Amino acid sequence: MKCASRSFPAAAMLTAVVAIALSCNSSSASAAADSKHFAWPSSFVVLGDGYPHAGDACRRLGESSATANYLDHTAMLVGCPGPRHSDDARAILDHRRAHVVGEADGVTLISISTEGLSASDDRSGHASMQDTHFSATGTLPCERGAGQTKTMCKFGVVRHGDRSATVVVYWPDGNTRAILFGANGRVLGAAMKAGDRPMPGNTLTQKNAGINLISIGNERYEVEDAVVSGH
Repeated sequence: MKCASRSFPAAAMLTAVVAIALSCNSSSASAAADSKHFAWPSSFVVLGDGYPHAGDACRRLGESSATANYLDHTAMLVGCPGPRHSDDARAILDHRRAHVVGEADGVTLISISTEGLSASDDRSGHASMQDTHFSATGTLPCERGAGQTKTMCKFGVVRHGDRSATVVVYWPDGNTRAILFGANGRVLGAAMKAGDRPMPGNTLTQKNAGINLISIGNERYEVEDAVVSGH
């Protein structure tokens, strides 16, 4: 009987441990679901449909009253719903040149450096870009290969007198991609480099919050309307 009586506390303790574990798992799953369906406050200008991949909870952020103090021309600003120790925020902080710069309206603000290219890649990119008289230059989000993490590619844009434009993207490995835009801001096609004839039928484009989401085969680009128009 003594052995039987001692088993009751052990069984009760085991039940409590299992209940706590189930509660923790349920809380984690609930938090993940909440971040996926987060209603972004109007204080933010949200760019794209997920970062680093489409459908992810975090988003690139543009300039607004909530982000003005955190924007930097050498970095990209990303917002993740919830606190800085959330799974979404930690996934970016663990694998990127990133750091938390603030929190606002339930969003953790993360600055990601866009100056992570190696010296050799940087030199080769500038050498190519100097061959063309661009209207403006900068960096934009780019992705190559299914499921690959986004990086930042250098670009140069040539704006023509008829309001059309050509955006030339420079990959870190030295490859290039030219994207042609019409006077109305729509994508007309893409070529391997500036001056080549556009390749028909392999370019898909969607627009979201002033961002052109462009798919060319297994390549992905995000080009803001302001890059094309200049304003």
